[in-house]
Amino acid sequence: MKRLIYIILFFTFTPCIAQVSTIKEYSFSISPSVDKRDTDNQKVISVLNGFLNTKNNSLSENAYWLNSDFDRYVYPYADIYKIESSRHGANYFKPSLMELVPISDDEKLLKVAFIGVDPNTSETVIRCIYNIVAVKYGGEWKLKRATDHQTKDWHTKKVNSITYRYPKGKNINQKEVDLQAADIEAIGDFFETSPIPITYYSCYSPKQVFEVKGFDYLPNMFFSKTGGMADKGNIIYSGNNSEYYTHEIVHIYIEDLFKHTHGLLNEGMATYIGGSGTYNYEWHRQQFAAYMDTASIDLSEHTNPYEKLYAANDETLVPYMLGALICERTYRIYGKEKLFDLMNTGTDLWAKLNRVGLTQQNLTKEIIEELRLAPTLYNK
Repeated sequence: MKRLIYIILFFTFTPCIAQVSTIKEYSFSISPSVDKRDTDNQKVISVLNGFLNTKNNSLSENAYWLNSDFDRYVYPYADIYKIESSRHGANYFKPSLMELVPISDDEKLLKVAFIGVDPNTSETVIRCIYNIVAVKYGGEWKLKRATDHQTKDWHTKKVNSITYRYPKGKNINQKEVDLQAADIEAIGDFFETSPIPITYYSCYSPKQVFEVKGFDYLPNMFFSKTGGMADKGNIIYSGNNSEYYTHEIVHIYIEDLFKHTHGLLNEGMATYIGGSGTYNYEWHRQQFAAYMDTASIDLSEHTNPYEKLYAANDETLVPYMLGALICERTYRIYGKEKLFDLMNTGTDLWAKLNRVGLTQQNLTKEIIEELRLAPTLYNK
């Protein structure tokens, strides 16, 4: 199962189109199907235009966006932040209001497409279609995320610190709910902290995850059959048709408890405690041990947690397991306090690793030696 890392893909995706001159100017178009004579529509269009023209100035504030959304989601429009950018210019993908659909007297659904046009060939490339809700608040129109609209018919079930949201017609898996509750209790004991309230969207697939977040179309929606993510605001999006996702829940606790945790250790701790995909840590550890028996690899060159290097299968990621084994080794030798200190990595990963006896020169050797020992589990 894969984590959905689509925001990063947004920033690196390059469309297969002819070279064109750099495009810097902002422009905004409106479909003829939108009724521009309606007074409220005119106000909403003005607000949307203002937002689109200013959204890339900041992720944490915007005069056209509902303030309460920043409290709830922290970065409520992060999914479309700088989405206009390509190698052809900062504003290559132009926003277009495709539809403006009344939801109620005080809400309207806006469907916005981001489209690039090659001026030489007139060929088009669509980057995404994204939903935004306009709401009349205090006599003024403001924008907010479409998540509540996208899940308006969903069920809600609160179990201890988790509020599950799941689609109409889906039967919640009580066994998984109970198992997740037990894991959260163990996580709280290990980190010596109170349970963190979490909203858990239990989706059938990654495609539905993207729909919950507001997308009608994005190429990434169709890349994987399983996956999910932890998001700001203590939100879990599971595309695994499951109510159990300890790996991603650990990320929320790390975000809350530690500052500046390096991605290698963030993914490592999540794997050490919650495994990855459908397999627990011990299973991945066995797979990784077998891989390291025959692999000729310098682990110090694989500290990028987003590197897609697998250990002889499509489940066990080398960087995830490297980070997990660093966490296990630190816990075994130095104890919990030193492990927590390590999680506050700061900007220099190797400076912190040196404090637990790991260097670029000895890392591979030390990890192999750790694999030869019986696993030291966090909750034993």
